[in-house]
Order: sequence, then structure tokens, then C-alpha cells
Amino acid sequence: MPDFRRRIPIQGLITDLVTLFANGSLDLQGIATLVNWQIASGVSGLAACGRLGEATSLSREERRTVLAAVVQAAGLSVPVIASVGTYATEATITLALDAEAEGVDALIVTTPYYSKPTQKGIIAHMRAVADACALPILVLADPAATSSDVTAETLWALSDIPGVHGFIDASGDIARLAVIDRKLRERLVLYSAHDTTAFAFNVLGGSGTFSTAANLAPRLTSAMHQALRTRNVDLALDLKDRLAPLFSALGETPDPANIKHGLASILGLAETVRLPLVPVAPLAKAAIDSALAGLPECAVPLARVS
Repeated sequence: MPDFRRRIPIQGLITDLVTLFANGSLDLQGIATLVNWQIASGVSGLAACGRLGEATSLSREERRTVLAAVVQAAGLSVPVIASVGTYATEATITLALDAEAEGVDALIVTTPYYSKPTQKGIIAHMRAVADACALPILVLADPAATSSDVTAETLWALSDIPGVHGFIDASGDIARLAVIDRKLRERLVLYSAHDTTAFAFNVLGGSGTFSTAANLAPRLTSAMHQALRTRNVDLALDLKDRLAPLFSALGETPDPANIKHGLASILGLAETVRLPLVPVAPLAKAAIDSALAGLPECAVPLARVS
């Protein structure tokens, strides 16, 4: 198992990977191709089996297979982070232990969805997962998807849990970053999970982004984050402006079908999604094609990533 203590926290761009399918099954070769391209493009880390990865459509064994494939393809090049959050604590712990067994470096645990716990319930949930598993935990708040959020007071409580190392904000609300106390920022690594506002988030003190768009434009999104890390804000702003049409085409709530349509054009990978998701709509397809046409850096020969 990789020494995750040297690999977490991650600074910069982490790609929130889609899960690829072919003929009704997992496309393990396609997953390896995508991972290899991401690493060659300079990303800082990889996240797997999240909402963008159609995790709720994967069986427990398929989740393990996906994580094993990503870990194997990544080797020791970059850390691999597994999304394991569910609406039930025991189910989350089971997935966390599975992920640990497959050799991932850290876990993403979202605030429980559907069950809508109180703030005390969220804290108890995260503590139970941390107690059960040795891996570092990044807490994800995605209120639009889960109808569950965390308050500043809850973040303080979470920072007291030894296994909790960071917080991922998928709300896109930059204002909430401004109210996080400096001392709390020293205790929790802060990440964005919202491409459209990631530039501002990181300028204001964030440490990186879990990016959807990086599936399609890893080189440019990685370069933007590297420019921010070296305080070259002008270059980062130029790159953000170049990426803006792609961010817009993918939408505020990115759909795996949109990403897979782009990957079909770039890497020749299958566009298959599992129900209840459906293939990309014609208008969205046209917008994505247009955005990618303006980013020639995304056109990478297959031989380079096979």
C-alpha cells in the first residue's frame, strides 16, 4: 500500500474521474487509458467512484474493481482518493474498508444524503468512519446533491477528529470561504469541487480543486492550478478564461454523459452511461464540441496514452 502519510494533503488539481463502461461492463482498459492521460498531463491526484463516477450505479464489487484499476494504473505517480460516502454510516464504513484494502491513499466522505442528518449527526458519522479506517478523510459538502451541508461550527468540530484532514466545498459559494477562520484553515486543507468558481476559491486561499472538466482538459486545468500555486495570477486568469467555455458547456451540475461525449472525441472511449442517466442531449453535445474545438491542447494522439 502506498505511504499515504507522505502523499496527503494534495496541492493543486485532482481529477474527479468518470467510470467507463463497454458492453454493459466496466471498461478497465478505458479507465487505464484515461488515468495514463491524466498523469501525463500533470494532474496532482485522481478521485474515483464519486457522483461523477456513477458510484450509485456500481455494485460493491465493481467499486473495488474500479479502485484497483485506478490504483494500478496510477502506480506511485499520483495519490488516488476514493469516494465512499453513502446515506448510512455502516455502509460508508464498509466501502471505506474496501477502498483501504485496494490501496487508495485517502477517502472522500460526503455528508449523508437522503437521511438528512443534523449537524451533530454529521459529526458523529465522520467520527465513526475515521475511527474505523486509518486513511485520511476529506469531508465533502455538496448541498445541491445531498440536501445536507456543514456549518462553520461543524467544521471546527470535524477538525478535532484526528482522521479528518480536509474539506471539499462543491457549493460554488465563494462567500462561505471568506467566513472560515484563518486558524481553521491551518487545521483543514480546503478544496473546491466547482470548476466555474475554482479560480476565485484558490485565489482566496484554497489548496486545490476536485475538477470535472479535468477529465477533458487535464493539461490546461493543471497549468491553471500550477500558476496559482506559484502566484502567477495573470497566467492563471488567462487559462481560466480559455477554459470558461468548457466549464459553461459542462453545466453547473456536470453530467457524466457530457464528459463521456467529450472523451469519445478526444480518446475514442465509449459514451455509455447507466440508467437512470441517459446519453448527452444534442444541444449539450454541440456546446461541448464547440468548447473542445477551441482547446486544441485537448486533442492528444491515442498512441500517447495507450
